[in-house]
Amino acid sequence: MNLPILRDYNIYSDEIVYLKADVNYTEFYMKNGRKIVSSSTLKHHEADERLKDFLRVNKSYLVNKKYIGQYRARYKDVRIYLTDGYEIKVARRRRIAIMKSLEYIPRANFS
Repeated sequence: MNLPILRDYNIYSDEIVYLKADVNYTEFYMKNGRKIVSSSTLKHHEADERLKDFLRVNKSYLVNKKYIGQYRARYKDVRIYLTDGYEIKVARRRRIAIMKSLEYIPRANFS
């Protein structure tokens, strides 16, 4: 059963590009360009079973795998690039796990 993520909105997980933490709030960035603010923490949303296919790339971002276009890895610096061009740096402690889960995504070359 596909239930909406936020009670007051008809938002489903495949419409969410990424979630961004903002102190005790969470900003939802949608594929249609809309931004919705939730009064719950990112940790609260990360525990939601409906967001199980999202990756926690650092302390501030939870990203939908569906919208990751490519990633770059250079030494200990790993960055992911979303299909809309947005760039997010991966935390050092999460880089190995993130890179393993991104094996199906093309790796960008550094120029």
